[in-house]
Amino acid sequence: MADTIIIKGRKVVGGKAEGEALIADERVSFWGGTDPTRGIVHDVGNKFEGKTFAGKVFIFRFTKGSSGTSAYINIAKRLGVAPAAIINTELDSLCVLGCAISDIPMMTDLDQDPFQTIENGDWLRVDADEGIIEVTKGKAS
Repeated sequence: MADTIIIKGRKVVGGKAEGEALIADERVSFWGGTDPTRGIVHDVGNKFEGKTFAGKVFIFRFTKGSSGTSAYINIAKRLGVAPAAIINTELDSLCVLGCAISDIPMMTDLDQDPFQTIENGDWLRVDADEGIIEVTKGKAS
C-alpha cells in the first residue's frame, strides 16, 4: 500500500482537483515560457522545460513575467490543457487572477515544504476549500 501524507495549507482559489504532481523549486513564466495551446513549458533552462502541466497538480515557487500570465492560464483552461490545480509557495497576483477566472484550485502557505515532501509522479488530491492536500507517494509512477 502506498504511503499517504496530509499537508495543510491556505486556500487562495477554492475547489477540488486531483492529479499527478509536477513539481520543482522554480519560478514559471506563463507568458513567453509556456505554450498554452499544448500545456507545455518551453522556457529554456527551466527544470520544467519540455514537460506538460495539463491535468497535473502544478507546484512551483511563483510566477515570473507579466500581465499575460492570467490570460495564458485562461487560454490553457479553455483548450483543456490547464493544470488541475496550482500550488505556490509565494503568490503573484496575476497567477491568482488566472486561477480565479479559470476555476483552477490554488493553495499556498503549506505546513510542510512541498519541495521536500512531494515528488514528481506522486498522486495528489487537492481540496482547497478545506485547505488539505492528500499526497499518495509514487501512485502515478
